[in-house]
Amino acid sequence: MGFSTRVTNRNPQCEMVKQMRLCMVRPCEQEHKQPAEKKGKKCLRTMKSLKAIHLQFKNCTSLQAYKPRYCGVCSDGRCCTPHNTKTIQVEFQCSPGQVIKKPVMVIGTCTCHNNCPHNNEAFLQELKPNTGRGKI
Repeated sequence: MGFSTRVTNRNPQCEMVKQMRLCMVRPCEQEHKQPAEKKGKKCLRTMKSLKAIHLQFKNCTSLQAYKPRYCGVCSDGRCCTPHNTKTIQVEFQCSPGQVIKKPVMVIGTCTCHNNCPHNNEAFLQELKPNTGRGKI
């Protein structure tokens, strides 16, 4: 899980507030590899987990299992990022008797575009395998 942040003044006081939510644009595990490309298609924009999973955050596990959607890849060099999202409150069990709620981004749709985040290989065409030489 990663973090998505934004600054907004959308509140009754019209004050600038930093908001954070947990997110997972695409999984790190090899089991979630992209399916073979369809002929004529340049983007595999959105894919859904085939089985329900419990979300992991630090040493906490979601009480409920989810079938999250992930962003795919664009085979033509463009970036694939979330386009339509919403935020849900997820309950996590951290230790016996300790349950916390965290906002989590849920992906509705992803889109391929040329406005790529600078120096961020996670959004680019090919996902390179993790060599184990450092954290991402």
